[in-house]
Parts: sequence; structure tokens; C-alpha cells
Amino acid sequence: MYDRLHRLTEAEKDSASAAVCARLMAHPAYVRARRIMAFLNMPDEVSLDALIARAVRDGKEVYVPVCVSRTEIEAARLEGLDQAVVGAYGIRTAPEDSPHIAASDLDVILVPGLAFDEKGGRLGHGAAYYDRFLSGKGKAAAIAVSWDVQLVPEIPMEAHDVIMTELVTDQRHLVIHQ
Repeated sequence: MYDRLHRLTEAEKDSASAAVCARLMAHPAYVRARRIMAFLNMPDEVSLDALIARAVRDGKEVYVPVCVSRTEIEAARLEGLDQAVVGAYGIRTAPEDSPHIAASDLDVILVPGLAFDEKGGRLGHGAAYYDRFLSGKGKAAAIAVSWDVQLVPEIPMEAHDVIMTELVTDQRHLVIHQ
């Protein structure tokens, strides 16, 4: 998957990211949401910057992941993209003094990953940060976000892996029935 992602041009990534953001901004859960958790992308992930900027303009509270330990992330408030700082592992995140919120107090959580399948399987980067975080999400909608090229026939799942119930890509919106 890393090879597949590295072969994408910046123009392809930008175009596909714009399509993902458009699909997400039209999603009923996003439209209704007051508090969303997005992510600030790494080089081979969907950029949600357009969605974050729009959400802030629309008066939504935006949160992004912040590493609080070697095994945990929390949701920290981001007032705007210009506030983002470089945090752990070189990933953009919210400033250190930003307020945090529990996963269960969010309305929508947008979840990144390396690869996904049509059964809701998600392959992250191996640290299980999101699996732990999502275990406390309560009624928040957890929506997997990727480019269509990240879909594979099957993701091997382990007992602790959280199954995604929706996946939004640049080409489709899948609702996974479990």
C-alpha cells in the first residue's frame, strides 16, 4: 500500500482529497454535527484541510488528534488551520494548551488509515491509537476516510480492531452492514 500511495502525484492527491471533502461536507452526519474530529494529514493521507476550514467558518467545533502517550490520542480543539503546530512524529496537531474533549462528546469522528476493505476492516499504522480512542466514542459517528486506491479485498482483523461502519472515498460512500 505504501508503494501504491507513493506513486500518486500531488495533483492526484489534491483532486482526490477535494472529492473526499465534498462528499463528507454533504454527509448528513457532518451537516448535523456541532463537534467533529478530523485529522491533519500525513503526506500519504487524504487532506481534510478544506473540510476543517469550512467547518470552522460554519461555526462547528473542530478537534484533531493529539498524542498524549505512546499508546493514546485525545481530541484537542483546533480553532483554525493557522493554529496547527507540528507535534509527535512530525504530524500537525493542535497547540499544547488547546482544550480536550472526550470521544463520547463528539458528533462525528473522521478516521484515517493505510488501507480499508468493503467489510469495514481498517489497517492503521500499527499503534492502535484509533482503535483505543474509538472504543470510547459512544454515539459519535465514526466515518473512515480514504482515497479509493486504498481499498483492498480484505484487511486481516484482530480482536481489538474496531470495524468501521461507513467509508467515504473520492469515488464512493459505503455503508457497511454488520
